[in-house]
Amino acid sequence: MPAGEVVDAAAPTGFALLIETATVRVRMVTRRKHDWIDVAERGSMAGLWFVAGLATLLGRRPARAFLRPLALYYAVSHRGARRASRDVLTLVNGRATPIMQYRHMLRFSQCSLDRLFFLRGAWQAFEIHEHGEEHLRHAVDQGRGALLLGAHLGCYEAMQRLAEARGVRVNVVGDFRNARGISTVLERFAPAFRARLVELDPDDVSFVLRIREMIERGELVALLADRVYPDGRTAEVELLGRKARLPTGPYALAAALGCPVLLTFALHRPPNRYDVYCEPFSDRVEIPRRGRDAALARHAQRFADRVSHYCRIAPDNWFNFYDFWDDGGSV
Repeated sequence: MPAGEVVDAAAPTGFALLIETATVRVRMVTRRKHDWIDVAERGSMAGLWFVAGLATLLGRRPARAFLRPLALYYAVSHRGARRASRDVLTLVNGRATPIMQYRHMLRFSQCSLDRLFFLRGAWQAFEIHEHGEEHLRHAVDQGRGALLLGAHLGCYEAMQRLAEARGVRVNVVGDFRNARGISTVLERFAPAFRARLVELDPDDVSFVLRIREMIERGELVALLADRVYPDGRTAEVELLGRKARLPTGPYALAAALGCPVLLTFALHRPPNRYDVYCEPFSDRVEIPRRGRDAALARHAQRFADRVSHYCRIAPDNWFNFYDFWDDGGSV
């Protein structure tokens, strides 16, 4: 299929639907100025390398100490991130002071550092509490494979490595175009970073075939379903009481794969605790031919409701530092 070819929307089942969910160059639309893909990494690459090296040589505690000035630099230099932090903190807490915003960005830095330890299998530094692990185990025991949906909320690697410590293989699908520096650092200090990675490529839909093969082998495939591609299909939802747009591709993909869907979130509680949550979303996502867009929108809203629930538990774990909301203004 040539890049940019539109898939027939009248045939929303089977392999055609699988390809449709991955073809992000269907048509060009107006992009928001602060789309997440346009938000470049902030901070010094030298600082990233230094923190990763410090963590490798001396451990987590000295590296965490260095994160405080790094987070302060990020908070001072990134006006868009401050605005995004203010929005979500105000929605949950009713206010967002400068110190709350700084702590929010510090939490992001801490979870980013912890990714390194989880990817290296260094469990001894953490206190992990599991909630709903039986749902993950049930999906594996059935041998059908499953799709895991999460969000940029907490540290997803905590869930991934916890599952793999139980003998459950988790493959992560993602777009890392706005985080090349962090990805390079993680790959250098934790070679396992690439081992289970399926990177999205707008010009190549072959990754969809890889996903289908993984599911057919009974493996788990994880993706974060809270960010929209500029030219991808979306639905308007209510999240934390405000309008936002979420992608509908994950639910179309789930329908095409015919596999169970679980929601997973790993929330950080300083200094060392992670609460890993897993809950069923659907044993099989059904998308009818008639009313297809409305059905996809309902699934997106169900996902938004659960993200809102977990975001209220730990608002400083919300890591979408860009213009996320779709209702035309800040709180």
